[in-house]
Amino acid sequence: MGISPRGLCSSETWPLAPDTWHMRTLDKAALITLGGVLAYVAFQWGGVVRTDQYEYLLVLGLLAMILSLGRARGEWAPLPGGVVRWTLALLPAYVLVQVVPLPVSLVRMLSPARAEGVAALDQIGAKVNLTSLSVSPATTFQSFLLVCGYLIIFLLVRELTWRFDDSGWLAVWPIVAIGALEAGLGLCQYFGGTGEQVRWGTYANHNHYAGFLEMALPFAVVYPVALLRRARSRGHSPLTPALAACGVWALAGLMFAGIVHSFSRMGFIATLFSLFVMGTLAFGTRQLSWVASSRKRQGGAVGLVAAVVLAGFVFLPPDKLILRFAQLVSTDVTGGGRAQLWAETIPLIRAYPFFGCGLGGYETAFWRFKVSGPLLTDDFAHNDYLQLLAELGLVGFAIGATLAFSVVRMAVRRAVRSTDPGARYFALACAGALAAILLHSLADFNLYIPANAMLLAWIAGMTAGLRNCRFSIAD
Repeated sequence: MGISPRGLCSSETWPLAPDTWHMRTLDKAALITLGGVLAYVAFQWGGVVRTDQYEYLLVLGLLAMILSLGRARGEWAPLPGGVVRWTLALLPAYVLVQVVPLPVSLVRMLSPARAEGVAALDQIGAKVNLTSLSVSPATTFQSFLLVCGYLIIFLLVRELTWRFDDSGWLAVWPIVAIGALEAGLGLCQYFGGTGEQVRWGTYANHNHYAGFLEMALPFAVVYPVALLRRARSRGHSPLTPALAACGVWALAGLMFAGIVHSFSRMGFIATLFSLFVMGTLAFGTRQLSWVASSRKRQGGAVGLVAAVVLAGFVFLPPDKLILRFAQLVSTDVTGGGRAQLWAETIPLIRAYPFFGCGLGGYETAFWRFKVSGPLLTDDFAHNDYLQLLAELGLVGFAIGATLAFSVVRMAVRRAVRSTDPGARYFALACAGALAAILLHSLADFNLYIPANAMLLAWIAGMTAGLRNCRFSIAD
């Protein structure tokens, strides 16, 4: 397959000017570099080793500067909408404020629990006049750097997706390639191992491994559909597109098998939920007149999608995954586990209600409220929403939630309302990926794994960069 260089949304003429070819080459090089960064982070245990973080954050910063050189203002994508623009600016600024030393008198008004902890130092003669809102300033500053890296990925991918308006699926291929490699490696480890599995792909945790794959899977599922539809609409020979579609679907099957054999309960549920969301949005589009013309047909189509997904939940999981679902009833629900951890996180949220204990400060602040397992250290709440609420407080959580809601809203609206099939299918895949990670985050901490957070930022950037006009599939 070749890439058509003709932009269907622009006024470019064929052949393209030399400088245009140069800019396209630079854009593709930037995409490859971004994909290399994502691959490096994913293959380094998901990026959880803090000593490696400065390296890829530096590369991201340099890439952002290089890509911004030599471009006129008119060559850039339009600025995001007001809500997205303001939340993108406020989120890193808010995290940085949590680190800035403030007078203790001011901290006492903003966060009484934090001031109480500082006042305890007076009893040992260590009087403090300035302190931060974060209980662990060094950790929060590290988190601030990561947030900046995620925002750079969001903005760069948004920019590249907007520029690749005629070949927007280019931005998907690094995701699909990395997901397929992770899935293949994980399956080789499972079927080729002789003992207990200690690694899943390049991840140390099967839930985070499944979290990465569940976000990559929708693009491998939807792209072949878009490819076949375009070939049919243009009257091209179906053989080449059919072979290409089968190859991509094979990668999708590989990733789905990786999720199933990760034995992650929430990973499996989130994947099925993602497929349900994509199916529901597909039948809700205005372009399917035979469905949209009748509410009864819409309900029947959605019911059919739900029945297929439910059948998958019943018949697809292997015995080991079924046993893990059975263990859920006897451990987590009745005996403590994550449910107990969530319950003990609520008092932490109440102690730091408005400004939080500092992004990344959960482990430091939680020990005061921990009751179960006193000899164990809990550095994560196993619920991204609860932990972010505890660390950012209501103010910071509202900023992040507003940004997330805006991106999801863009994906859903474009999946349903777009008049171009390519853009519609692209938005469907983005909506499915976002739905998967949003559900999975209810019972895990995928957003605290750098590789998974980067992938989420990548998908959000593609969603925000999708144009509201023609968006064709590569020839």
